Amino acid sequence: MRSIIRGTPTSSSILKVRLKIVLCNGCFDVFHIGHLLYLEAARKLGDRLVVSVTRNRSVNKGPDRPTFDEKHRIKIIRSLRCVSEALLVDDPIEAFKKVKPDIFVKGADYKGQIRPEDKAYCDQHGIRIVITKTPLYDRAGRR
Repeated sequence: MRSIIRGTPTSSSILKVRLKIVLCNGCFDVFHIGHLLYLEAARKLGDRLVVSVTRNRSVNKGPDRPTFDEKHRIKIIRSLRCVSEALLVDDPIEAFKKVKPDIFVKGADYKGQIRPEDKAYCDQHGIRIVITKTPLYDRAGRR
């Protein structure tokens, strides 16, 4: 777990708290119920859920994507109660370096499909990879 130092202006002592940080990454375009279930499941795995949202220039979902601009996608993510923090990144490695998570979580659609470079980074830095068991939905909301 990562250490975070907390102190209050009225206290002379500093309390060292160890929080388990969970990281999710995706483009979240178009945001749907499957995304919400995945993020809620990820949040239950730790103390803080950080979500890295893929920048427009790095979304590789096909022509005319992303449908929504990165500033709109991250605003949706930041509005969710289960999300502690959100940031824009070009790829998961950038997020790993910035966030230093304990756990990296992907949805069930990524089972067996974690990018080799992401897996290698996680292995080298002691980041546990978890695949959720939440139901899969498509952009139209179909299971």
